[in-house]
Amino acid sequence: MKWVFLGLAIVANPAVAADGLTGDWGGARSDLAASGFSLRGDVTGFAQGLVAGDGNKTWDASGRYDVFADLDFGKMGLVKGLGFHVHGEGRFGDPRPAFGGQLWPANVGATLPLGGDSFAATSLYFTQGIGKRTVLMVGKINAVDLLAGDPIFGGWGTQRFMMFPFVAPPSGVVPPTIMGGILVHKGTPITLTVMVFDPKDRTRDYFPGDLFATGVNISVGATWDGIIAGRKSSIGVTSTVSTKRGADLEDVLLPPGLVTDDVKGSYNIALQVTHRLAESSQVKGKGLDAVVKVAIADGNPNPIQSSLVVGIAGHGMIPGRPNDSFGLGGFMYDMSNALQDSLNPVFDFNDEQGIEGWYSLGLTPWFKLTANIQFVNPASGDRDPAVIGGLRGNLVF
Repeated sequence: MKWVFLGLAIVANPAVAADGLTGDWGGARSDLAASGFSLRGDVTGFAQGLVAGDGNKTWDASGRYDVFADLDFGKMGLVKGLGFHVHGEGRFGDPRPAFGGQLWPANVGATLPLGGDSFAATSLYFTQGIGKRTVLMVGKINAVDLLAGDPIFGGWGTQRFMMFPFVAPPSGVVPPTIMGGILVHKGTPITLTVMVFDPKDRTRDYFPGDLFATGVNISVGATWDGIIAGRKSSIGVTSTVSTKRGADLEDVLLPPGLVTDDVKGSYNIALQVTHRLAESSQVKGKGLDAVVKVAIADGNPNPIQSSLVVGIAGHGMIPGRPNDSFGLGGFMYDMSNALQDSLNPVFDFNDEQGIEGWYSLGLTPWFKLTANIQFVNPASGDRDPAVIGGLRGNLVF
């Protein structure tokens, strides 16, 4: 059971569990999947440190664990097209989210889930197929999970890129974990997606008691999928608006207790173009992909004014190394002019730019060792540009 729409991936069992360290459990894992139950888990260890720039240059060790479970009620003989999906995650160790004064953390995997390193079920949602082309998702949904099928974005910081602008490009209006509903209709060649969700991050919430108490977020997107220059390509536009009231960023330095007016509403409009540059001769459906994503936002109360993310990623492109992958990307985030004008008299707050590159060595189908390097010109204007090195080991069970 797998759907991939509009860069949103509604995925049952997002990796090939039988290729994990524990194998097929003597056939039991395949039998369970055929009966409607799939289970996968992985553990990832990180080592990161500041190579150049301002700050402590010691390296930190940390890690995370993820568990994915999927139920297919159709295979169970109950309700055709109905599924239930769980993603549980937790962190351990003592990671540093910012090594050189940067705004966006250097490691998504060592930052999420929010609210502490204790275990959290960040996805608990139902999917219902409606005909052959439409899927409805309802519940608590990890926003990064929606990008599981994307060749460049997504990956939880454990599979591809590690920095936030490449794993889940921040928009200012989509929290890490949402609660609400998503409707996806795959047409030919246009796919439409509508999302309605609470503006509050729901990482540690399990009951919708105060759902939409502070407002509502609505996202509408359309993506064309087709062929450009003989290669698989897509062009998508997504608009997300929020009715949640936010603090006026022009007043962030006013004395505590002083009553100010909030600013109502926020938005982000994004255009994403993805193109396959070359096909892999070793892994079907994989290749060398490129992406450009540009976005504009209101800048107040949204702390983001505009952004640009570009990147390439290759999977199965090195001869004789079908399990290897690599990527290189750059980003620029133009932060709120209102916020900068408010802060800059006492604090030098600038825009932020960065570059990330990585190479993942697939030593076995269930273990990958990744080298990572990042260069960041941080938003904190009193800090020198930072170079951050990292190693990552990912073990799939």
